[in-house]
Amino acid sequence: MISFKYSTRLIIILKNIVIKIPIGKKGYLQGLNEKYIWDKYKNITSLAELKWMYLGVVCQKRYDTELLTVPNIVVRRIKSKVPEFNFSDCDLHNSENWGIEGKNYILLDYGINQEIANLYHEHI
Repeated sequence: MISFKYSTRLIIILKNIVIKIPIGKKGYLQGLNEKYIWDKYKNITSLAELKWMYLGVVCQKRYDTELLTVPNIVVRRIKSKVPEFNFSDCDLHNSENWGIEGKNYILLDYGINQEIANLYHEHI
């Protein structure tokens, strides 16, 4: 079964993978930032496995997303491990940005940083 979501990127959800296609500058920058964050922190914290990124298009492993809430301790832990997420507009408390594998919470959408968050307040 294929499903879709839409935000700054068109999200195509397949059986085992998720493909994120940028729509505009914010989505493109998010794809580049996900690659940067993955390369830098993949062995340090729980990020959705990035299979590849090309021209801002991201392919990640798919995870179970049947979460009700993400514990504050999980958000605080990832913010302490990834300084790029430690800013006020960071939406890590949004449960739609998380998945779960076994008993581990996995951050699915990690393309945000302060610069990209600031773009949401501008018209581009």
